[in-house]
Amino acid sequence: MQQITTILLFLVAANFSRAVIFTNSASADAFVRSNAPTANYGGTGALSVSGSSATNTATGATNGIADTFIRFNTFSMTTNFNSLFGTNNWVVSGAKLQVTEVGTPNNGIFDQGKGGFEIRWVANTNWTEGTGMPNTPTTDGIVWTNEPALLTNTASLGFFTNAAANATLLFTFALPAPFIGRLQSGNDVGIFLMATDAKTGMTFNSKSFGTVTARPLLEISAAPRPGIISVNLAGTNVILSATNGANGGTYFILSSTNLAQPLNQWMPVATNVLNAGGNFSITATNAANPNSPAQQFFILQTQ
Repeated sequence: MQQITTILLFLVAANFSRAVIFTNSASADAFVRSNAPTANYGGTGALSVSGSSATNTATGATNGIADTFIRFNTFSMTTNFNSLFGTNNWVVSGAKLQVTEVGTPNNGIFDQGKGGFEIRWVANTNWTEGTGMPNTPTTDGIVWTNEPALLTNTASLGFFTNAAANATLLFTFALPAPFIGRLQSGNDVGIFLMATDAKTGMTFNSKSFGTVTARPLLEISAAPRPGIISVNLAGTNVILSATNGANGGTYFILSSTNLAQPLNQWMPVATNVLNAGGNFSITATNAANPNSPAQQFFILQTQ
């Protein structure tokens, strides 16, 4: 008789009805400047993302490129999700960064201008915030010349545009696998902001800003991990029973006789859309051939 093997794969959508949101405050942040490559600005109440030709509108000065590093510790977040859903029994379904932009900053070191910028996940979080201020920079923390060593392993979280005005901005991230893995580890998560438009000049409040709600916040939503309860073979039908289904979620069974085959080459053999959460089952009709000598593998995929 044919041996049937099941593998569980998660491609989780962001609209899970049972998702829970946790907000992470920044544990460290600083901006660095090309015009002052050995100066630290980790102690100021604002952060800067600036292109090469952006200017401060009050002084007319061009301050050069400015990039921002932010670090979040996710230990409390993972502890909370583990408590709610069970240890490692959850998946990240969404990630957003909230910042409070300052349209007219009160220091000439900050540039202004609406334009594009990119946010990247950064694997290396081994940097020190420092205590430097705009008018009194220091050398006790991260500086511009540290960038090459810190940016060797990154993944894009998306491209965005600032408002160039007083505004609370919310940026919805892409979810590349390395970023998700770090979020779920409970360790430090680092992000990096850089201008993609030479005229971009974005200033926003840092973790040192006096109003707590105006500081950078990383909002993570998570949902219980779908899981296979049982696998049954009824003739040539394969019946997968599962748990933690999402209302409105689409579920597929994919099949292959080659475990190493790329996922996009696996054959869809059944699908179902849930109208209620909780336990569910999908029947893959005539999906198994009991007389075949080859192993057959099945993946439960959610979208």
